[in-house]
Amino acid sequence: MDIQLRLPYVAPRKDKFPLQSSSWRNALYDILAIVETNAEDDNAIIFLRQTKFVCTYDKFPKAKYHLLLMCRNYSTNPSCLVNVKSLNDLTKGDLDELREFHNLAKSIAAAISGDAESNSFKIGYHSIPSLHPLHLHIISSDLDSPCITKRKHIASFTSDFFISADEVENHLESAFVDSLSVYVRTQRAQDLLDSTPLNCQYCGRTALNVPDFKRHNKICLEATTPNKLE
Repeated sequence: MDIQLRLPYVAPRKDKFPLQSSSWRNALYDILAIVETNAEDDNAIIFLRQTKFVCTYDKFPKAKYHLLLMCRNYSTNPSCLVNVKSLNDLTKGDLDELREFHNLAKSIAAAISGDAESNSFKIGYHSIPSLHPLHLHIISSDLDSPCITKRKHIASFTSDFFISADEVENHLESAFVDSLSVYVRTQRAQDLLDSTPLNCQYCGRTALNVPDFKRHNKICLEATTPNKLE
């Protein structure tokens, strides 16, 4: 479903997100529970809600615009993605639903940016997600955020640790047998996260550390052509 209008992006305060019910690893399930108990779309953490999917704000955004798209968690949800926890759970049988999921994310990015190509956004997954269930990142490419405090916050979006939505589709489309699934090599993904240099995505300069990356990133952002998102 295409979203024709530009959608307002109003990031909520941290206190608008639900309190942690148990382990921090269940944070997204806590958010999904709030989505289902609130019948109206006036909850500040909900960006867009549809029958099968919901798009929420990221509590700790790693860029000026950072959203998470997830499958809604209610018993009669017809989506085959409802019980998928990570990329490793996807099979070729999920491909059609996954395309719908990804197309919605692309429409959301375009609706925010006002650009049908939405090249100023990255849409994809972390190969080793810190949280379940399956969630798709819709994030602007500026990486300009006070929530970036660690190397992994940068590398997880600038290295091959970040797997684009199109890459996941291409993998499943290439399957010669219906049972082929996405398989993420955990150690290799972790090595990427730990060893990827902090290179500027605009000029290629390698930063000494996270504060150095953030200072230089702002300089390059200001030097580039004004972004359509501004």
